[in-house]
Amino acid sequence: MKRQRGIALITILMMVALATIIAATIAKRQANTNENTAYLMRQNQSLFYAQSAESFFSEILAQDAESNSSADYLQEVWAKPMPGFPIDGGMVSGQILDESGKFNLNTLTHADGTPNPEAQAYFERLLRRVGLTPESSQAVIDWQDPDDLTIGAMGAESNHYGGLSQSYLAANAIFHSQEELKQVRGFEGANYDRIAPYVTAIPSHTTKININTAPALVLAALDDQLDPNAIQAMLEMKQAKMEYFSNLNELWEISPFDQMDAQNKTATANLLDVKSTFFKAEIEVILSDRRRQFSSYLMREDKHVYVYSRSLAPF
Repeated sequence: MKRQRGIALITILMMVALATIIAATIAKRQANTNENTAYLMRQNQSLFYAQSAESFFSEILAQDAESNSSADYLQEVWAKPMPGFPIDGGMVSGQILDESGKFNLNTLTHADGTPNPEAQAYFERLLRRVGLTPESSQAVIDWQDPDDLTIGAMGAESNHYGGLSQSYLAANAIFHSQEELKQVRGFEGANYDRIAPYVTAIPSHTTKININTAPALVLAALDDQLDPNAIQAMLEMKQAKMEYFSNLNELWEISPFDQMDAQNKTATANLLDVKSTFFKAEIEVILSDRRRQFSSYLMREDKHVYVYSRSLAPF
């Protein structure tokens, strides 16, 4: 009898322990579910606020086109960062960056995939400015062109990338993002970091660089003899005076560009403009002490603004 009572007691204790474990497991899963649900709700809220900011920036660009269609420059309203806007449980902030002020990697080829010699020469001068091998432009062109033949000793096609420890194929298509350049021969690691601030990947072969918003180093790539420091001083002076270039001839008439070779002026003129079409909106949402960043790529055409790409990657 005592033995049976002991067995019954052990059985009861085991059942209680098992029930406790099950209850704890259910509670933990419920807590995880609640936490995941709260995370998804915050994520959805953040996306909603980011899309609202995107609409706000799109409207600013549309209004700018309505009020001034002759030129785009950094003293305009669209180029000023948006002050932090308070929301329930956090804040939204952001800014518009002009992608038209950078060198577009996709202009290195024409629509049929053949190289664009004027754009290639410009890009090679830019590579030289940042301390990279100018002939690396060949690999960037090979990445885009439709064939599997290298255009020079520094070129690279799928047979090169297929031999790497982590193999992949050349895209044989336009760049869909600037970060794609990291996969191209000659632009790995620190080499990419050197050129990244000055290039973009706009989905067009015919974009032009806005001389009003381009960094000094991008403008210095117009000619090897130009002094980037002199260009930077000139840009700062024009901004301080609220001045901008209303046409390309004004650039050629001001120092140090007035010293440029006439042939170089002619060769690069088709790559330059004073207006912008492509922009990037960088949006940051802080909600419940969590920071999220979003990027919207905007195209302005005929006074209308369209979103052509979005990214959730931190900038």
